[in-house]
Order: sequence, then C-alpha cells, then structure tokens
Amino acid sequence: QWDDHEVMNNWHPGMPLGADPRYGEKSLALLAARARRAMFEYVPVRAAIDEAERVYRSISYGPRLELFVLDERSYRGPNNPNRQESVSEVTAMLGRAQLDWLKGALKASRATWKVIASDMPIGL
Repeated sequence: QWDDHEVMNNWHPGMPLGADPRYGEKSLALLAARARRAMFEYVPVRAAIDEAERVYRSISYGPRLELFVLDERSYRGPNNPNRQESVSEVTAMLGRAQLDWLKGALKASRATWKVIASDMPIGL
C-alpha cells in the first residue's frame, strides 16, 4: 500500500516543504511523483487500465474473496488537529473519485467476503 512515509512523514498533496534543510528538492509534488514511480518499479502492482499510477484497486481471489486496497494519501485533505465540526474537503481521506469507486465496487462484487485494506483505521 501507498503510505505517507513513501514521500515524507505525514505528507499530503500541496504540503509546503518551506525551509526544511533535510530536502534539497523543495517540490513535494516532484518528491511524491518520484516516490510513486519507485513504488511501481519495485512493488509488483498491476497498473490500472484507466490510470497507470493509481494505487487503489481490487483483487479477486475467486468467488469467495475480493480485496479492496485503498490509497489514503494521494487524495486526502491537509493534516490538521482534526477538530472539524462537519465533513468537507479538509476532512477527506479518499477523495470523491476513490470513494465513488469503492462504493460501486463493493455493490458490484459478488464475493462472499469483501475485505478493505486500509493503512489507517476508518469507520464506514
């Protein structure tokens, strides 16, 4: 699975690196792209037909089990104290496209067991 430590601890899209002296490269988007490329080059993950570097996917293990692997870093809102009173883009973990995919894939799955692989605890 894709985790925040593939890029840097607690990263999120759009996070500024600022004056952090540990990083010569200051573009987090470039660091994330390099990390994603390295992951796909060294981890045996099949590329999605419609989006080659998409991490979220499902894997069927016959009629009894389907595994749904989530990407809870690429589409999430910024890190914060997590005290929001309502749901918004700031509280997003999956992003709209991935959430819609997950709901649709779970409904369409005929597997007896449906397992969601999540690198963070979530409640559905």
